Amino acid sequence: MRGRCEHLCEAFQAAMDVLSRPWNGLLIATLEEGPLRFSELSERVQGIGDRMLSLRLKELEAQGVLVRTAVSGPPTRVEYALTPAGHGFRPVMAAVASWGAALRAAEPGGAVTSEDEPTATDGPPALV
Repeated sequence: MRGRCEHLCEAFQAAMDVLSRPWNGLLIATLEEGPLRFSELSERVQGIGDRMLSLRLKELEAQGVLVRTAVSGPPTRVEYALTPAGHGFRPVMAAVASWGAALRAAEPGGAVTSEDEPTATDGPPALV
């Protein structure tokens, strides 16, 4: 754990340690779609370099958020999938999307569109 706030609980700080790292939230949200290969993650999370993606995936695996699995081929390929702990991010995603809609509406001239509004479906918010 990097920084500490004595007045905040350890569980909250552990979650923030994961989410405060660049790209982690987007990677976890993208893996809610199901297992993906490295190249598929790279395509879906635009702007992340291969080196950074590799680093983040290793960190998330070490934190128990995702699992790396070799799938026999030919060719042999590697997939990344969320663990049960990683899937625990789903309600957090919905809450963050709801908060994001409120933030956008609070911006000067901001208006919430139907795209901004979280829905009652179980799917993750769309990444735009």
